[in-house]
Amino acid sequence: MKHFGRVVGGFIFFIFLSTAFCANRNVTVEIDSGGLHQNREVEIPWKQGITALEVLQSVAKIETQQKGEHFLVTSIDKVEGQVGDKVWYYHINGKRATSFANTCILNEGDRMKWEYAKDVCSCRVNKGACE
Repeated sequence: MKHFGRVVGGFIFFIFLSTAFCANRNVTVEIDSGGLHQNREVEIPWKQGITALEVLQSVAKIETQQKGEHFLVTSIDKVEGQVGDKVWYYHINGKRATSFANTCILNEGDRMKWEYAKDVCSCRVNKGACE
């Protein structure tokens, strides 16, 4: 009976450990279209080297504009950004992203949120774009 208890205990520990290890092997994506569509959240399997842009492409219909070697997301699910008004920004784990989506490598368990929000960058970068 003692041996049975150890086996059951070991089995439970193994199940707990494997569940905890595999629990974060996903990436969560939230898309907030500023009230134009219902917000949605999707979890997809994480893989080594996956970028924010690749994850977004796997869960939404997007359009991009190439700027040199980088890509700006200009439309998600037919909600198109308007320079000087509202555009698409993204956050990783609650912090505003500091790189383009095609160069941002995600880690397992990351939460990415795309938000259609007031354009706060174009006026500073492209003087006259907001006039």
